[in-house]
Amino acid sequence: MDTPPIVNDLASVIQTSLAPVFLLAGTAGFVSIYTTRLGRVSDRLNEVAERGKQGKLFRMQLAYLRRRALALEVAVVLGVMAGICTGGAILNLLAGALAIGLRQENLFWFFGGAIVSLIGSLVAFLSELLIAGRNLLRQIRMDQFPMEQD
Repeated sequence: MDTPPIVNDLASVIQTSLAPVFLLAGTAGFVSIYTTRLGRVSDRLNEVAERGKQGKLFRMQLAYLRRRALALEVAVVLGVMAGICTGGAILNLLAGALAIGLRQENLFWFFGGAIVSLIGSLVAFLSELLIAGRNLLRQIRMDQFPMEQD
C-alpha cells in the first residue's frame, strides 16, 4: 500500500520543523540554569543585607553580588532571545512548507539570531562563573590571612 503524497509532504514538514526544537530544548535548559543561579545570588544578597553590617567587607560583597546578578540577567535575556528566535525559525519553516509565503531570508536571520544570542548568553554565564570563582579564591585568602574589618 503506497502512502499518499500529501502524507509524505506533511511528514517532511514535521521533520524539518522539529530539528530546531532540539535547539529550543537546549536553550531552555541553559535559561533554567541561569535563573536558578540568579535566585541563589538573590538569596545571598538578602542574607547579606539582613546582617546590615556596614563596612568595607559589606560593600565588597554587595559589589560582587551586583556583578554576578548583572551577568546572569544578561545571560537570561540573551537566552530568552535565543528561544524567541528559534521559535520564529520554527514558524518560518512551517509557514514556508505550507506555502504561506514568508521570505526565505527570515530563516537565516532567525537561526543566526538564535545562535548569536545563545553564544552571548554562554559568554555572560562564563563571566558570572569567573566572578564567582575569583570571589571564592578571595574568600580563601581572607580566611587564611584575616584582615581587620571597618
